[in-house]
Amino acid sequence: MTTETGGASSQSLEMGRVSVYAEAVEDYLLAVGDELPIYRQTGFAPPLYGTASSLGLLLKTLDLPPGAIHSLQEVDTLSPLVMGQELRAVVSIERPRQRAGLRFITASCALEAAPGAPSLTGKSTVLVAEGGSPPIEREIRQRASEAAGSASDLPEVSRTITQDCLAAYAAASGDDNPLHLDSDFAAGTQFGGIIAHGMLTLAFISEMMAAHLGKQWLTAGSLRVRFKGAAYVGDTVQTWGRVAKSSHETLSFNVGVVNPSTGEDLITGTASVRKNQ
Repeated sequence: MTTETGGASSQSLEMGRVSVYAEAVEDYLLAVGDELPIYRQTGFAPPLYGTASSLGLLLKTLDLPPGAIHSLQEVDTLSPLVMGQELRAVVSIERPRQRAGLRFITASCALEAAPGAPSLTGKSTVLVAEGGSPPIEREIRQRASEAAGSASDLPEVSRTITQDCLAAYAAASGDDNPLHLDSDFAAGTQFGGIIAHGMLTLAFISEMMAAHLGKQWLTAGSLRVRFKGAAYVGDTVQTWGRVAKSSHETLSFNVGVVNPSTGEDLITGTASVRKNQ
């Protein structure tokens, strides 16, 4: 099926199924280092489990060249991912855009418990170089970072990136981009070495939100983020979050992941929850 999105054609297709089985969710939680008891207490999987699983299917559907880079990610939880569910993964892919030697591919994904009844929706944008490697967008502020310059209002999550962690995440998510796994391939890219999956570092933000908001995050949480820097093997990264706005309907936070040793912002964006959910 082809639809029109903002004047650009997009194609919708079914990518397969995402199983929210306890064993698969446990593998994901082990890979990202999330030990919160909330998932076992509620029987709900973290929203990023569904997003990571659908992205793994998406990468295979798009058949992207090795080294494609995740740029933007949106996640909206409409209803919780219940352990034992099997969800239909549907994607709508916009026509690629070209700019400055880069090809931007944006895809909107939905995980449906029943046709037309999504539990989770998301939008991913990836960058593919046309005839060369895309530049690295870096904002290193040497401890003058917005994140490093003031304390987080939310419980911080700190992780050290290891190769074992990346291998486990690749197996749990289906994202086996050699940029995260193959040292020879990664050495020849603009990064000069293996870097962490963007969705792995984003999972640390989701863990922070679940620690702060509990069940509400698993049933009504949303994320809008930009991936701005790379975490390398051996780096220790840290989340931060601050209340941004509270209305009758939503509670919003500015959130991010920073490398404290350099002040580099790796992820910045917003997280929110719908109230009375």
